[in-house]
Amino acid sequence: MTNQNKMDRIPFFLLFIIFFGVHTFSQAQTGCAGSDALLTICNKDQDPSLQNFDLFDALNDTPLTGGIWSTSNPANFYAFDRTTGIVNLWKILNSGIHTFTYTNDACGESANVTINLGGYSGEDNIDGSANACSNEIEVNMHRFLGSEVADKIQDFNGLWEAVTPEAVNFLERNIFNAFGAGPGVYEFTYTVAAVATCPSEQSTVILEVHPSPNPGTGLALAVCVTDDLSAYRNLNLNSYLAAEDANGTWSESGTGQLTDLSDNTINVEEIRDNFGYGIYNFDYTVYPTHPVCDEQFSTVAISILPTLSGSLESLNYCMGSPYTIDITYDSTLLPNGRYQMGYLVDPADALVRAEDVIITLTDGVGSFDVNPSLVSTNVYNTVSISSITGFLPLRSVCTTIDVSETTFLVSNSQIQIAEACQDTTIPVQILNILDTTASLTNSPHTITYTLTAPDGGTTTETIENLAFSAGAATFEIAAEHVGQDGEHEVIVTIDNVLDVTCNLQTLFNVIATPDAITLTLQVDNSCNATEISVLVAAPILPDGIYNVTYDVIEQNSGTVVINNTIAFAGGTADYQVDVAPLEQGNYTISVRSIQNDTTPCRTIFEYEETENFAIKGIPDIPIGESNQTFCLSEYDTNGPTLEDLAFTASGDPLFYATETSTDILSISTPLAHNVTYFISTINNENNCEGTQRLRVLVSLTAPITPTTSNASPFFCGGDAATLASVDITFSETTIVWFDAPVNGNLLPATTLLEDGVSYYAASENSQGCRSSERLLLTPTVFTVTPLSLISTEFDICGLDEPTISDLNNLAAFENYEIRWYDSLESTSPLSETALLIPNTMYYAENYNEDTGCIAPNRTAIAIDLSACNPEDYDFFIPDGFSPNGDARNDRYFIPNIEKIFPAFQLEIKNRYGRTLFMGNIQNPAWDGTIKGNSIAPNGVYFYIIHYNKEGFEPKQGRLYLNR
Repeated sequence: MTNQNKMDRIPFFLLFIIFFGVHTFSQAQTGCAGSDALLTICNKDQDPSLQNFDLFDALNDTPLTGGIWSTSNPANFYAFDRTTGIVNLWKILNSGIHTFTYTNDACGESANVTINLGGYSGEDNIDGSANACSNEIEVNMHRFLGSEVADKIQDFNGLWEAVTPEAVNFLERNIFNAFGAGPGVYEFTYTVAAVATCPSEQSTVILEVHPSPNPGTGLALAVCVTDDLSAYRNLNLNSYLAAEDANGTWSESGTGQLTDLSDNTINVEEIRDNFGYGIYNFDYTVYPTHPVCDEQFSTVAISILPTLSGSLESLNYCMGSPYTIDITYDSTLLPNGRYQMGYLVDPADALVRAEDVIITLTDGVGSFDVNPSLVSTNVYNTVSISSITGFLPLRSVCTTIDVSETTFLVSNSQIQIAEACQDTTIPVQILNILDTTASLTNSPHTITYTLTAPDGGTTTETIENLAFSAGAATFEIAAEHVGQDGEHEVIVTIDNVLDVTCNLQTLFNVIATPDAITLTLQVDNSCNATEISVLVAAPILPDGIYNVTYDVIEQNSGTVVINNTIAFAGGTADYQVDVAPLEQGNYTISVRSIQNDTTPCRTIFEYEETENFAIKGIPDIPIGESNQTFCLSEYDTNGPTLEDLAFTASGDPLFYATETSTDILSISTPLAHNVTYFISTINNENNCEGTQRLRVLVSLTAPITPTTSNASPFFCGGDAATLASVDITFSETTIVWFDAPVNGNLLPATTLLEDGVSYYAASENSQGCRSSERLLLTPTVFTVTPLSLISTEFDICGLDEPTISDLNNLAAFENYEIRWYDSLESTSPLSETALLIPNTMYYAENYNEDTGCIAPNRTAIAIDLSACNPEDYDFFIPDGFSPNGDARNDRYFIPNIEKIFPAFQLEIKNRYGRTLFMGNIQNPAWDGTIKGNSIAPNGVYFYIIHYNKEGFEPKQGRLYLNR
């Protein structure tokens, strides 16, 4: 359906709304939800008011408010308000039957509003603005429909059809395959089916598919950086393209080989000489014939491959150590990186073996370890490089390798140490030592060994002229060097032998001395004992016994009051010694063990444990006040200490921070405010401490005089500063204010500060103790008076382009700088040169530049920019225009009418009285169309102007449209 056809059916739509927009309904039981209603709405796109359609008003009978609306169609869920029942029919993008249910829980009833909603197929697109590129596989046809009106979108449940036969096989629903169809012009229709009495709608799209540019396929050239490249001095890049369009141009980055867009010849040898190895890309670009297609390019890559050129170096090694090969190379021919490199091993048996390794090459050096399984011992092995390729980053490397080989020998020299006992001399045997001619040595040599213990400690010894025979020798490690059990390491170096890259080394185990018997005494209470446990845990002796004796001795007299002896071969035992019958006093209990076994490595055969204890030896709790207060002014600068606490005790006092703490405080510890200390007593004769502690809470009173960094603070009167606004530094106390340095009246913190008045601050603690001195503060309070205006209204003509500076003429007095704002809350003043904006409220504020203070309140002023006399500004009404698209006089409008008569209305009618255009300040110009759709023909038309301003009557006249 064309736009003209849609305009032709507007009268029918209006009649339909008038006569049929009133809902019809099937009768249902009347209740608080009303009854069902059935509506048919056609041409929804012609009525913007349908964006706020009231479902509640559509219900029949007398529904009550307070219910909730719902719908079973998820596509409609966000198109309406569930509380108010207001639905935006423009957001329902599927024509057909739509049901909304109103449920009122007050009576438990529901009613339905069913809408037969006619379809909208969008606007025709046949003017050449529908374009696609031939490389697009999925072209969404919906993007060519729609409307210039905001939120007016075509329905999505219509049917797309191809009118052009060649397009039929490439259209699936709304997706067109432009790549398959190829370049050309194709016509399509989009049809939305009829709904109830609403007819179907159809829109037309004429789509032009433009050819995509073809840059062809670029080929690659790879050469080595060390190759003779004279054959590539004049390489034609076109010869490295296939199936390309002929209208392309070449480009590159960095080599300078291409002089202009017509140049296609490069010198590869010159690129190598100037830039070395690398990948150099040359792009062939073909541009489209229409902007809907993107430009396309293909790339010809010239790869100048890096080359490995250098040498290998190696040493002679011990069997079991890494066989490291060092490589040096020309770093100008190969970049740093990680490489996968293949190497060959050619031992004396001539059976060549190969392997690949990952090697890091940096600044001309690198190394790798040869796989030991590829190497033969005691013969010379030759290693060479067979291949290399970039691993990280991935890169190609020239297959021509120029690296010299290397030769090395692997020796199986070794040392042997048997397992030994802790703290004993340990023999070490050296085997298969080769002299400088690679033969088993028979000469004396100086050796040095390093012993590493299990805990990491090391010992180093040197032995001069140790005799060797057939490559073998023996020496000893002193007993004092093996005091730890566990695994030890020995490293041996020998002078004047075959040079290898590793030290002789081995591990050996030192057995610990056998476990000893464990004797334990457990006193149930060392200060008031009643029972003592004698615990024995002894390893089983295979060839001996333990003799265990325990006894109790009274310390003052030395009398043995309890004695017992046990003999056994090992195990565990628990003997309970009853000491409760003993008299009050101090005692010592001892347990001793003697054993006669022959277990290897044992060095200690006798053990003893002792323990002191007391009977009824716990002292009483100290006596004193539990709350003790101290005034700091009564003490020196260090204040009171624990020694100043008042109490009595039967022994020496001990001080603690908590009731359960075991950390004893020094008697010189300073007392802290509001801290609790605990005091117990200890008996020095038996070292017994009382089980109860005296609890003392300490209070310290001596508030510190407050301080400030600014005793003469400055405040603006508009800030309404109070005493609480003053920056005061104080500790844990509060601040109180007075009007005198001594005595005086107490002031609340909310007291407003006055200019030049002195205030006095003192510290006060929670007990009401104030500091002896007060802090003096004298503030300066500067007050700015609010701005006084001649008038709160300002009438001026907007055609004169008045600015903010014009508002300053309203000030009655100019004692301060005036700042203007566009809101009460704004913090950014407006520029003096800023143009006044219609319908804007402005706010004036006095500002003192010297102090930065502002008046406490802003003064508002309303402006009217329409105070213009038409005769003063040559106001006139044009009598014609020519909307022919030449950008000259294409629209009919009345100059400056929006400035002089901002509330004007302009109506354009044809000679039959039909309204073609309605204008106002938001839409002041007529483009010569009939309500924005079809083009009005040449001829005479009539205007009616409603100035909507006091003193000006409406005016009508004629104008001529000539294209």
